[in-house]
Amino acid sequence: MSGSNGSGGGCLLWFIHWTFGIIRNRRIRKYNKRARGLQINKNTTTDTIFPQDTYRDNIIISGGSQTERMQLCEQIILNAYNVSHPIIILHAANGPMENIIAANNFGIVINERNKKFDAFASFEFNEIFQVVTETCKSKYEIKPAGRYILQVVYSLLESRGRKPFFSGFANCPYFKLSDQIVSRLNSGSISQDAADELNSLLLTGQSELPKIDAFFSDMKSQTDFISAKNPKNENAVGVLSAIKMNQILCIDIKSSSNDMLLELIVNSLIIAMNRGFDFSLLIDDISFTNNEMLKNAICQKSNHRNIILSKDLFSLTGGKEDVFSAILGEAEKTVLFRHGSGASCDKWSMYLGEYERVDVSYNRNAGWSRSEKSGFNSNIGQTESLKRERKVNPEQIRSLSDNEAILYDKATDSLVHTRVM
Repeated sequence: MSGSNGSGGGCLLWFIHWTFGIIRNRRIRKYNKRARGLQINKNTTTDTIFPQDTYRDNIIISGGSQTERMQLCEQIILNAYNVSHPIIILHAANGPMENIIAANNFGIVINERNKKFDAFASFEFNEIFQVVTETCKSKYEIKPAGRYILQVVYSLLESRGRKPFFSGFANCPYFKLSDQIVSRLNSGSISQDAADELNSLLLTGQSELPKIDAFFSDMKSQTDFISAKNPKNENAVGVLSAIKMNQILCIDIKSSSNDMLLELIVNSLIIAMNRGFDFSLLIDDISFTNNEMLKNAICQKSNHRNIILSKDLFSLTGGKEDVFSAILGEAEKTVLFRHGSGASCDKWSMYLGEYERVDVSYNRNAGWSRSEKSGFNSNIGQTESLKRERKVNPEQIRSLSDNEAILYDKATDSLVHTRVM
């Protein structure tokens, strides 16, 4: 009889331990899930990921295919278009990007088939001088005296009733400026006093003539494939003019190696930033590894926003962690598709953060025993410890399937694993 009571008591003890173990482990799993904060959504539409009020957000879309990135990009551009928010888009031969702009009439596409670009459109003289002296500065080293040469050209263009576009400077015969002044004087376009002043400016700045001539010769060669031949008649547009008119301007720079064109555009963006204009800069897989000016513009604090699309952002930065961290530090929304690089997956995993996970280990000494009083030995053990783990491990990022993405919203600190629809 006493053996039965012992056995019955052992069963009850085992059942109590088993029940409390289930309850405790269930609570631990709930805690771990809540601490990790990764929400699993079956499907999410693009307008849910980027609703209308996100048109001014700093956004990163990294990984996946061009098709996956363009699906989200179209929603971002649509949001900006709906509220007339200007975007400057820089890409290298991304036909689908151009099709999005053209097919939906979102803005202006600039490429070798639609040569409507003029770098100086909407510029005042001081802005022209700033761009010329700051673009490829170390190569040309144009001194402040170069201002006087540019002022002569600017005045001569105005005397002919022409707005000083880039083409006017690029096609100017710099070593024949003296003859140009005489020609304008003889035609009555300028007075003797004006001619004397221009000759004085020319004499003051003549040491910079060869540099300025070389600058415009090289710049013309690199920008010719998108530059308007007759800017006034072709309604040419530039970066600053597009921003002023709240337009979406899509520019094909052909290659990240077109450093002069890229720096020329970036200097225009910096002028817009310094003026406090509200706009977004969309960079589509343009490397800024060797372009310090572009990197600085992206990181510059101003009213502008950055939208960066890349098949691998960490690689795009050349693996420079300071640049990568600076860009991520400003991002408000991040979308990650599949990445192939182990280093990139690891960096993104680190960025998404860690959490303290309750780790459970078991002591398997418990069980049934036979002794003077047979029954259940209650010497069961369960040890709980805190362990830091990644919220999303690198392998999860590497193994994402098509259209599957990790979404991170910094404002709400929300992390979602979903399929983009």
